[in-house]
Amino acid sequence: MVGIRIGCGYDIHRFAGHRNDGREVGSLEGLYLGGILIKDHKGVVAHSDGDVVLHSLIDAILGGSGLLDIGELFPDNNLEETKGISSLKMLMEAYNAVKKKGYVLVNADVIIVTQSPKIINYKQEMITVIAKTLGVETSAINIKGKTKEGVDAVGSGQAIECFSVCLLMECVECDQK
Repeated sequence: MVGIRIGCGYDIHRFAGHRNDGREVGSLEGLYLGGILIKDHKGVVAHSDGDVVLHSLIDAILGGSGLLDIGELFPDNNLEETKGISSLKMLMEAYNAVKKKGYVLVNADVIIVTQSPKIINYKQEMITVIAKTLGVETSAINIKGKTKEGVDAVGSGQAIECFSVCLLMECVECDQK
């Protein structure tokens, strides 16, 4: 019998801005989403590049395979190794661990919740980058954008969040096992 596993991931980050005491927090250089840089949008407060899409997806594939979560694999208290780390690098490392455990990605479904930017403008590029990084067909990756209609921190434009679900299948022909 072939093993099939489902993973679920979530991430949220505050957009860069000013705290009540006037000190600037977060990156203002651009927003990383799905492995691409959106230069004309403010970034997020994060230890790494703050890519909520990839962080959510990493947790989904790690969870589906029964491995550690993103915070355990890439702890934010290890400044030398993880400060400013590329989430694409994190995704490759996490997926390599999943493949070594004997699983491959069948498909992933991602929901990005934000008022801005409009996800439809970047969706295909994100899908292409993620699929290439994971070595899967673009048809295996689906991305949707949603808003919160002005409700809560995400709806008021203070934060961005992402939910991911993935299906993993045991790879009986993999050399990594």
